[in-house]
Amino acid sequence: MRLSASFFIVCLFVSLVVSSSREAKAQQESNPKREGPKREGAITGRVIADGRPVAGAQVVVHPAVGKLFDDQDQTSASDEDGAFKVTGLSPGAYFLSTRMPGYVASSDSSGDSSGARLHRIGENVAITLIKGGVITGRVTDEFGEPMVGALVTAFRVRTLEGQPELDSYVMDASGAGRETDDRGVYRIFGLEPGIYVVSLNGLPFSAPGLAQPRNEPQVYHPSSTRNAAAEITVISGGETSGVDIRHRAMRGHSIGGAVSGATEGRGIINAVSVMLLRAADRQPVAAATTLTGEKNFSLRGVEDGEYDLVALRFTEDMDFSASVPRRVTIRGADISGIDVKLLKLSSIEGRVAIEPSKQRDACKSEDDFSIGEILLTARRDEKTPSLFAALASLEAPMGVGRTAPGDDGAFVLKNIEPGRVRVEADLPGENWYVRAITQKSSAATKPTNPMDASQNGVEVKSGEKVSGVELTIAEGAASLRGKIVPTNENAKLPRRIRVHLIPAETTAANEALRYYEKIANNDGSFDLKNLAPGRYLLRLRASEESESAATPDRPLAWDAIERAKLRREAEAVKTEIELKSCQRVKDYVLRWQP
Repeated sequence: MRLSASFFIVCLFVSLVVSSSREAKAQQESNPKREGPKREGAITGRVIADGRPVAGAQVVVHPAVGKLFDDQDQTSASDEDGAFKVTGLSPGAYFLSTRMPGYVASSDSSGDSSGARLHRIGENVAITLIKGGVITGRVTDEFGEPMVGALVTAFRVRTLEGQPELDSYVMDASGAGRETDDRGVYRIFGLEPGIYVVSLNGLPFSAPGLAQPRNEPQVYHPSSTRNAAAEITVISGGETSGVDIRHRAMRGHSIGGAVSGATEGRGIINAVSVMLLRAADRQPVAAATTLTGEKNFSLRGVEDGEYDLVALRFTEDMDFSASVPRRVTIRGADISGIDVKLLKLSSIEGRVAIEPSKQRDACKSEDDFSIGEILLTARRDEKTPSLFAALASLEAPMGVGRTAPGDDGAFVLKNIEPGRVRVEADLPGENWYVRAITQKSSAATKPTNPMDASQNGVEVKSGEKVSGVELTIAEGAASLRGKIVPTNENAKLPRRIRVHLIPAETTAANEALRYYEKIANNDGSFDLKNLAPGRYLLRLRASEESESAATPDRPLAWDAIERAKLRREAEAVKTEIELKSCQRVKDYVLRWQP
């Protein structure tokens, strides 16, 4: 089981939280109720491993939007045929995760991966599991004697493809780590494939009540600090033995200071989490949480090196503040008196409007949907690291920059960093597409036409509440599925390929919403949906090795220069397709041309 470092910070005060309920919103005439077949509030599917059904796998459905610590997860166990059914779900967007001892979700595109994809009620999901890897070894003290009951932690630093992993400690279900036995031997199983480092994380249980020495850094395999830790490659079903750790006394340093700025919030919980990240790869090294009223912090056991210090204030009512990362250098001495300033985050208010259909029965085979199943995300249009980069695991449960509209279409995107953002909509089904994103002028004088917020995004300042953003959703979307093949059958495809759709009409050259792109799956297959009808040019481009479909880079079409460059390249290749309203194109073949 994977649990994030940030998760443990949150757990320090989870017992103090009082659950809160959501208020139902009234139905408004601006978004009339859509008549359609009533869907059961369930997600069904099948769990498979090694080509066979898996019985007893726990499938957990997590709401994509919810309040901090709201216990809204629903769980079901797969039967002897691998089938599962999670019931009692309200219309909305959900993530799925699967728990099966010794197994992990496959990243193979042929099945559903570890939960990056969104799901809605009524879906039937295929989940493919693979055998997890194993790391085992022995822990000894300075004299070579076995350390009994010691805690060992594995941390995945990169995927096998080289993609950095920011927040992935591997521990047991209790969150306490894997213990060594009476021989000092530990065994960590069920690991996702990737590159790991392994550390000794605390004192033996024979010393109850004692924590890790306050000034002693963690000891990593084989017997070193983090900077000199040996990396372990884990493959599916493989076991790496001999990953021994010899404890040695090392002196670390401390970093202390206070949190200032927007430290106050409403609600029972008003906690600030301070995290220290390695500057080289932004991996967490140390963390501390201060509760209501306490502003001083101290991080101990830090080895020499360069770090970024970041802070996040969070409350159960989803009112957050964050700090700009502050670079800190440790060179043989403690550091004190550091001021970490929290900045108020911003919000965007607006509404989603469903455009009345001009051809109501054009896609009559499509299921209807609730407006609450639309998932809205405020995505940063910046090339600089996010304030939340090291706290990515907090985004899903906390809904950082993510929400769903109410029954009247109104929405509020909270906890947005200052800067330029793009409002994106993940739509249910394949019948709908985003036709327009506009923003009303805030001028107090005579009203002007709304600005096109799809081309340049929305600019937000620290603590600002931006209003007047509207997304227009239209009916009649098309979809395009197919596969990329090499021009020469003996040639190999790049590991990562982006599929680009560019509007062929010159009049649409600057319509950012008509540009679509997606990372192809590992087998070369691709799936583009919720497309506006029209004529398109297609262009393939090799992508960065570290990029994945779950964490794609900034879309090229967000930049006017890149849009023009894409058009020129696509016009030279001359691969064109016309997508009609509600058309479903399948088995489309694209040939890779370097």
